[in-house]
Amino acid sequence: MARNSLKNLCRLIDSVTEKLPPEQSFLTDLKRSMEMTEEKHQGKPSQTYKPSSMNCIRGMYYQRVGAEPDIEPTSYSMIGICNSGSDTHIRVQQAVEAMKDNGMDCEYIDVADYIKSRGLTNITVVDKHGMETKLFYEKLSMSFMCDGIIKYRNHYYILEIKTEASFKWQNRTSVDTKHYNQGTAYSVALEIPEVLFVYVNRDIFDMKAYLFVPTDDAKQNLIGTITNCEGYVSRMIPPPKPEDVLKTACKYCSYKTQCRKDG
Repeated sequence: MARNSLKNLCRLIDSVTEKLPPEQSFLTDLKRSMEMTEEKHQGKPSQTYKPSSMNCIRGMYYQRVGAEPDIEPTSYSMIGICNSGSDTHIRVQQAVEAMKDNGMDCEYIDVADYIKSRGLTNITVVDKHGMETKLFYEKLSMSFMCDGIIKYRNHYYILEIKTEASFKWQNRTSVDTKHYNQGTAYSVALEIPEVLFVYVNRDIFDMKAYLFVPTDDAKQNLIGTITNCEGYVSRMIPPPKPEDVLKTACKYCSYKTQCRKDG
C-alpha cells in the first residue's frame, strides 16, 4: 500500500471517530495507537538469509539484495499475537531453566558459551535479548534468533519454541513441514544434530514436543539452495518462482509487489 493511501486512510478514521460515542472512539484510538507505535519501530530487514523464511528462493533473493518490502497497515490483533508469542517464549524458557533446580537432568545452556566451548568460528553472537540469542552464521550469510540450547539427559538439543492457535495445535502430530528448513539451518549453523520443537497452544498453554533430525541430504539441499541463490544475487537477477512453493510462504511474504513485477 502506498504511503499517501495510508495517510488518506488515517484521515478517514479521524473523521469517523469524532462522531462515535466516547467508549468506541477510545477503543478505535487505542488500536490505532498500538499500530502506530509498532510502525515507528519497524526497520528495513537486514540483507541476510533468515532460517524462518527459506521456503522460497525468490523471497530469499529479495531479502538478500535489500529489495523494498511492501508497505502494509499493521494489524493491532497481529501485534497482540506476536507479543503473546514472545511472552510465551519467555515463560517456557524460564520453565526449562527451572528444571535443573527441580531435580531433573536438564540444563539450559548459554548459547554464547556453547559456541565458544565448541570453537565454532563461523558463527558469532550479535546480540542477546533475555534468554534468546541473535546469531550470524558467516559461511551462509544467515542470521537468526536462537531460543536456546539444552543438555537433557547428557544429550544436546537445539530448542525451538512455536506458538499456534488451538485449531492448528489440536491437529498437530509432528513438526510442521514449513519449519523443516528452519530446523535444518539451525542444525547446520550450530553443528547440533537434533532440534527439539515445542509447540504451545496459545489459548490454553498446553504443549506438544517433537524431535526433528535433519538428514545429511536435507542439509546439503539447504546449503545448495543458498549457494544457488547467491549466484542470482551476484548477477542481480531474480530467480524463477518455484512451482512447489508453500501457500503460506506467499501469504506472509513481504515482497508480493516486487514478485508480481518480476513475473
